[in-house]
Amino acid sequence: MNATPAESEDATAEEARLDAALGAEVRAMRARHGWTQEALAEATGYNKKTIARLEHGERAMTVTQLYKICRAFGIRPSELVGAAEKEVGIQ
Repeated sequence: MNATPAESEDATAEEARLDAALGAEVRAMRARHGWTQEALAEATGYNKKTIARLEHGERAMTVTQLYKICRAFGIRPSELVGAAEKEVGIQ
């Protein structure tokens, strides 16, 4: 069954909020670790520009990026995603 245009817009808006919340959680986690964007980039193998775009919600995080970032912080991906979902109000 296809979504209506309004449902598609709602889903897209929710995805954008989730991307922004996930990025904010990464930024907060990085700050708690006392890391710069450069340090997180080095720990994950990504460049600083990619980390900045992810943190600002300008780019949707791939599963691989999520995994590498969480591994760098020593947490499970579900912890980061759960915190972002809570921020957005997704249960």
